[in-house]
Amino acid sequence: MRKFIIAALLLVISRAQAQNEPTVRIGLNQSAATVSLRAANAFTIQQNRTRTAKFTMVLALDPNYAGAVAKASLQYRTLVELDGGRLMVLPKSGKVRIDPPGDTPIEFDNRTYRGVIEVFGNARNTFTVVNELPVEQYLLGVVPAELNPTAFGQIEALKAQAVAARTYVVRNMGQYKNESFDICASDSCQVYMGQGAEQSLSTQAVTETSGVIATYKDRPINALYSSTCGGRTEDAENIFGDKVPYLVSTICEYKHPEPLAFSTTRSFPDWKDGVLAVAGVSNFTQARRFMGLPGQGEPASTDPAALATFIRQAFYPSVITASDLSFATEQGILPASGTIPMKEILFRLIDKKSAFEWQQGVLTSWDGKVMKLVINGQPREFRLNPDAPIYQRVGDDRLAMRQGSWIGGELVDFRAAADEIQMLVYRINFANPAADRYSRLALWQTHRTRQELDAAFKPLNIGGFENLRVIGRGPSERLLNTEIVGSSGRNSVRALRLRTLLGLRDSLFSFDIERNAQGEVLGMTFYGRGWGHGVGMCQVGAYGMALDGATYEQILKKYYKGIDLKKMY
Repeated sequence: MRKFIIAALLLVISRAQAQNEPTVRIGLNQSAATVSLRAANAFTIQQNRTRTAKFTMVLALDPNYAGAVAKASLQYRTLVELDGGRLMVLPKSGKVRIDPPGDTPIEFDNRTYRGVIEVFGNARNTFTVVNELPVEQYLLGVVPAELNPTAFGQIEALKAQAVAARTYVVRNMGQYKNESFDICASDSCQVYMGQGAEQSLSTQAVTETSGVIATYKDRPINALYSSTCGGRTEDAENIFGDKVPYLVSTICEYKHPEPLAFSTTRSFPDWKDGVLAVAGVSNFTQARRFMGLPGQGEPASTDPAALATFIRQAFYPSVITASDLSFATEQGILPASGTIPMKEILFRLIDKKSAFEWQQGVLTSWDGKVMKLVINGQPREFRLNPDAPIYQRVGDDRLAMRQGSWIGGELVDFRAAADEIQMLVYRINFANPAADRYSRLALWQTHRTRQELDAAFKPLNIGGFENLRVIGRGPSERLLNTEIVGSSGRNSVRALRLRTLLGLRDSLFSFDIERNAQGEVLGMTFYGRGWGHGVGMCQVGAYGMALDGATYEQILKKYYKGIDLKKMY
């Protein structure tokens, strides 16, 4: 009976230990030539109190060596400079462990960190800097770095990010044990920016999911994720070569978006007329007033030279030029030959001097009166003036719209005054109905010149670039394998490497090859969707799902098939 009780107690103790929150060691830098640390309160290094410490790798003479100085008699040592010019010389590989001074974080490389900082020399004769702290504190600096709570401020999406990040670090703990830490701080693992990156909403997400991880058959999953999946994620097997049952392609959609109707009472077929109407400009006096320039009056003559002098004096009074006409044509205000309507000249003046002050944002919601937009990562709200001219941009054209609908995720150019939109130009959201349509990278386009293509494919040793052939695509339409044809050979390249070689945002793209009359390659244009490898959770898709009412559990089970959520501690 006693043996049974002891065994039961041991089992309880072992389970309690297994439930303890783990500590993680993050490699902040693995090749630092020097390391500078500071804190608001004094910390201790080798029983010495200081607020700053600078580590430098130096060559020093072996104290046990006797005889003439030779290269073999020198060895790398760690020189530490403390407050007041105090110096310490330590063995290169000796780990200097610095405990935080109370609740005060330690600053390294312009970022502040909770927990312990450890500095030691490595085989490269540089320094490795490690931050050691409990996993939950680590996540406080990961979640806002991976999914910006300001731009994507949906708590359920942030909870999903917290669980994915927690699962990732638990699964990959010890990945860099040969370097004496567990996980790196960059997007090669997951981005960690320390205490200075913490935000209240992401901290709430971490706290409210504390200890929760995603598992498959009772084991932590490899919780891969990427920014924007372009409407559908891809099978892990097709990107990384490993078949994983829970990392399979899925459509990035939760609810089909309902069209949000809009209308306006004022419309101008020519959008330039709309700009002038909103600016209240129909003559040069009004143009001056709109731009905040002094003076009034109209040009006495429409003769190009006289008109150019009037424009230069009225709108560019500080410019000194030998020829006003040459100046006006070089600025694109007057044509090089012939004449243009006066309203075109007024528009060009406003446009060239950036007086209309366009802003740009991504539409996240619209209730018929108020538009919510994300502008430079910051959420903003604007009232839409009922008579604001509205245009849909198609290529370089702007089509006047009396009425229409939005679904969210549209890229919007607009002019606003006192938080009221006076004019608006939007691009239709071709990512409909994907949940990641709120990302500006849901669709992208980029160009590579012939010279850039040759440089990109130089590691393949195939000579000058001649052709790119798609061998296969996955369920998401991402390229699986391609053949790159050159003047002296050809090579098969899989999606992940091709994306790296070309410097593209994703491997989900189509392309056009531009050739001259002789068939020689001039360049390539890539038309793509998404940003990242496209496997696992789509971060902006998680935000879109949360906007539509999904819980963090629904989000995670959407992107990771067949998983369970379990509280680890």
